[in-house]
Amino acid sequence: MKALKNKFFIFHFSFFILLSCSSIPKEYLTNDDICHYNDPIFKITKDEMTFNVEKYKSDFKIKPGPITIENNKKFKNEVWTSNNRGLRNKQTNKKLNIQKLIRYDSLGKISYSYITYLNGNARIGKRTYFDLQGNITKVIDYEKGYKICWAEAIAIVKQIAKKDIKKYQIKAFYVSRNDLNEFPTAKPVWTIGLMNGNEKFSDQKDKKGNIRYVINGITGKLINTFRVKMTY
Repeated sequence: MKALKNKFFIFHFSFFILLSCSSIPKEYLTNDDICHYNDPIFKITKDEMTFNVEKYKSDFKIKPGPITIENNKKFKNEVWTSNNRGLRNKQTNKKLNIQKLIRYDSLGKISYSYITYLNGNARIGKRTYFDLQGNITKVIDYEKGYKICWAEAIAIVKQIAKKDIKKYQIKAFYVSRNDLNEFPTAKPVWTIGLMNGNEKFSDQKDKKGNIRYVINGITGKLINTFRVKMTY
């Protein structure tokens, strides 16, 4: 692979196969409770259809953004301005590590909304577009072609790698996926990585690279694993 300069990463991949799960445990089957689709962050409420732009106009003149509306241990809500072309409302569920972005026009009317899993910036759920009257005009299902959601993929990896998760005191997970909207011939797979571990984990990651688990997005079975080593 051609070397990248300055602060860009060079990725070195080494692949090895692990035993696949023979079947999906019952608790991993798709439902709203496991996938958290019933969580408010996946919804657009009536109040969120419009935004009071006038309320923050004077603040944005002083500070372009972000303006924090709410921030606690579980939730953060920020508003960003975009050169008088509208606003972006970012709502973050810190426990799930998920962010809902709502884009408003300069009059405070909703334009679109989508959800991101922050570790890996993977789009999950659906992206919804609205007209000036607040009617839905277009929906992009980011998990089109998948029967296993992002949370189920993480739960499966928690079972596969439970010894390492305990040993290295893993606190977070990296998530990425194939986008079948953009690449319709691709296979629906989730790639899950371990993150934010202890000192032993950092040492192992530096020496061998960080492990990634590739999960079949339909069956939930482990396809393979590979390591990613990053150098500056």
